[in-house]
Amino acid sequence: MTGLAVECALKSCLANEVKEYDFPDKQFVNSMYIHDLEDLFKLSGRLWAELQATMQSNDKLSGNWNTVRDWDDGRRYEIVKESEARALYDATTEAHTGIIEWIRRRW
Repeated sequence: MTGLAVECALKSCLANEVKEYDFPDKQFVNSMYIHDLEDLFKLSGRLWAELQATMQSNDKLSGNWNTVRDWDDGRRYEIVKESEARALYDATTEAHTGIIEWIRRRW
């Protein structure tokens, strides 16, 4: 479920880019109906560029992104090794360099 939390955080940021009373672009809205975390990041050019720039100088964030970006929503019902689940959870929630922590500071 950790990957879904990252997905929801990204979608919250994307929804925030639509201003109140604006009629959002249909293609932009339809593009959000995916589960691929990297593609969701790229929908917000600002977030993607900022993540890329921050990772250049932050190896820990970069490592955490490398762990999180490979999440696959199709595996959410599979039983995974505890070490794999813990690695994903840690890469997501780690203080200052966890992916959700990084996103949270931007929404």
